Amino acid sequence: MAIQTRLPVVPPGAVEINDTVCLIDDGERIGYFAAGVPLFSHATDDAVGRRVAAAQILALGLAKQRELSAALGVNRTTLYRHQQRFEAQGIGGLVGEKLGPKGPHKLTGAVLERAQQMLEAGKAMRAVAASVGLDEGTIRHAVRKGWLRRGSGGGAAVAEEVRGGGSQPSERSEQDAAGPLGVATRRKLERVLARAGKLEEAAPVFEASMAVAGAGALVALPALLRLGLLEAGAVYGRLKNGFYGLRSTLLCLAFMALLRIRSPERLQFESPGGLGVLLGLDRAPEVKTIRRKLGELAQAGKAAQFSRELAGRWVKQARRAVGVLYVDGHVRVYHGEKHRLGKTHVARRNLSMPAVTDYWVNDKNAEPLFVVTGTVNEKLIAAMKGRVLPAVRELVGAERRVMIVFDREGWSPKWFLELYEQNFDVLSYRKGHYPQWPRSCFQKVSGEVDGRRVEYELAEREVRRAVGLRVREVRRLRSDGLQTTVLTTHPGMRAVEVAWRMFERWRQENFFRYMREHYALDALVERGAEAVEAGRTVVNPKRRRLDKELKRLRGKLRELQSSYGERAVQNKESQRPTVRGFKIANGKLGKEIRALRSRYEELLRRRRKEPKRVAVEELEEEDRIVQLKPEAKHLTDTIKMVAYRAETALVGLLGPGYARTEEEGRAVIREVLRSPADVLPDAQAGLLRVRVHGMPNGRSNAAVSELCRRLNEAQVKYPGTQLTMHYESLVDA
Repeated sequence: MAIQTRLPVVPPGAVEINDTVCLIDDGERIGYFAAGVPLFSHATDDAVGRRVAAAQILALGLAKQRELSAALGVNRTTLYRHQQRFEAQGIGGLVGEKLGPKGPHKLTGAVLERAQQMLEAGKAMRAVAASVGLDEGTIRHAVRKGWLRRGSGGGAAVAEEVRGGGSQPSERSEQDAAGPLGVATRRKLERVLARAGKLEEAAPVFEASMAVAGAGALVALPALLRLGLLEAGAVYGRLKNGFYGLRSTLLCLAFMALLRIRSPERLQFESPGGLGVLLGLDRAPEVKTIRRKLGELAQAGKAAQFSRELAGRWVKQARRAVGVLYVDGHVRVYHGEKHRLGKTHVARRNLSMPAVTDYWVNDKNAEPLFVVTGTVNEKLIAAMKGRVLPAVRELVGAERRVMIVFDREGWSPKWFLELYEQNFDVLSYRKGHYPQWPRSCFQKVSGEVDGRRVEYELAEREVRRAVGLRVREVRRLRSDGLQTTVLTTHPGMRAVEVAWRMFERWRQENFFRYMREHYALDALVERGAEAVEAGRTVVNPKRRRLDKELKRLRGKLRELQSSYGERAVQNKESQRPTVRGFKIANGKLGKEIRALRSRYEELLRRRRKEPKRVAVEELEEEDRIVQLKPEAKHLTDTIKMVAYRAETALVGLLGPGYARTEEEGRAVIREVLRSPADVLPDAQAGLLRVRVHGMPNGRSNAAVSELCRRLNEAQVKYPGTQLTMHYESLVDA
């Protein structure tokens, strides 16, 4: 199906819901517009009209629930309920809806009476829920609301529930130390079978465990599964027979990333039994085991395919997010001495060092999409031509027009023209020196972009940068009087959005910093190296050495010439009245200057004969370079991308109830992931209960309660079991 491009027709003063729909509120009436055409109108205080408008917009497919929720300030669940009623009953279904709490609809009549009798008899709330056929959360909610009350035996019931019959940390430590085959090895028979190669993979089996350190990471499991972490089975098949298979290996690596365990070597300092609880096993794999599994996956050589499969999945889940893509290189410094790597400039250290450059592609929300490793530190334009843009085109389709945002390293008007002809729009800073525009050209421009209100002093002109290429030049006047210039080939994007998209590139830089600090992005995963692919070219090392020597000679020559000139100024004409006399007196210095000039010109001639770049196979032995093995690094980086996206998804679930989500959201989620939790399997109810322990303050506890409630709606089963994940906050228990 051909993709049609909509012209952004937005009435003045409108609030955008998305690229198609907007609304105008003049204080008396609210009007809705679709592509600039009036769609619906109602009084500002007309609640029914507001419901009808939202339901119609959803029914027509003009906007998504999340977009309307953000624009109207209405919960997505409420919008879903209104849509269902509108489809079933028409407008009449949206009239006269009772506002506020509806009262208990499950605990009524005999059920409520029976539940109260059991509570007064001292029964635990879990037992009461099972007996009356309701969810335990329903009983707890009724107690908090005052519809039910605990009886005199409630203290014993609460104590029973809190302990849950599970093992305490001290008990588990004793059991782990007494493992018959090593620390925390309690599943003896399965390990013997695995040793003999008779076990494909140990199945997850959970036991009731209280206060498991780091078990809060299980909160991220629904997001990890939705993002496709375990879809690797379709790519890798399965690993060799053993106690740990592909599923447990991938989950272990993902939980390591979420718990900030920076490398496999750090596992020797973590509790193996505690991490084993997260996997449903007696213990987590030790260092040499996880290294062996990584080596087996790397040997398969399918990391790039796995990454493409995940990126394709993410694009399908949020196609609008890839309309704008940020591309930038991240330099990983190599500190070892065993291998000789090509050097590149490391901006954060302002040094040229042995390093590898990875090129990351992030969507418009700065979420990572995929990464490619540059061969022998190729430049941004070469990397984009060779691998980045073909991968983007494979993901988004041949016809879709995509805007690519990058920094000045990608500046090239000829390259911009090529991109434009390949159905890519460009957004980048202008490079070089250019005259300033008069201040009278600038005016304040404000607007809303992605739900944010922004305002800049902007000016815009259309300029010609190459034959056949005319681009929009948008300049921002800064508070210090300087002008920041942005160029784009996108014809219809608003100037305020052009500026905002360009200036938001700092979010990708922040992403790199966050990944370095929290996910060990620069850690060396595999120590081996391999030969660079034949045909690849590198900067000619002979030419580089000549450049270095020429620079030294220029400095020395300037120094001698300065000294010669100083002597000429101070020459006493009474002693040496002629130039000849001065030259004779300073003959030694003059001879040294002439020798340096001769040497400089000779090196300059040799430099002209040397090509700027040479193929790697033509390098002499002393200049031969290698590249680090990329497979294991690519795989672990992909898993870290999944973990980062899962963390982002959890931040989004904190909801509007947490006022400082943007500033503190990730910090809260990090604490939740690291917090202890009770892991309580309930085979009878088919649940795996994860009870997260309390947070340091009340607002965080409230956020965790809301997070658990929304995660429970997903009804996710723990992989390899029939147990549905059920999350609770211990504070609410």
